[in-house]
Amino acid sequence: MGKWIERSMLLGLGVFNLTRDKVTRFVDRLVEEGEVRPEEAPSVVDRLVARGEEEQEELRKLMRQELDRMIPVSRQDIEELNRKIDELAARVEELAGRKRTTKQAD
Repeated sequence: MGKWIERSMLLGLGVFNLTRDKVTRFVDRLVEEGEVRPEEAPSVVDRLVARGEEEQEELRKLMRQELDRMIPVSRQDIEELNRKIDELAARVEELAGRKRTTKQAD
């Protein structure tokens, strides 16, 4: 379920996910406006795409940390709870058996 939540949040934050094509178009516009020299354009695109990927990975890490904090249940936790339930169920059956025996004796 945690993966589903993470994917949903990432989908919602898709605005931050710049594709190489969008970055290239943006840099091409900067070249046309004289803000970037044509020979620098490919390296600018590479740097912007790399930066976007780094920020996306950082966002994923942050989201995983938050999800882990919100849902700190491990397989071991679940197994421990199942063991306790089994113990309690056995205890209830034991007590119910004693109660039946006591009522029958009266």
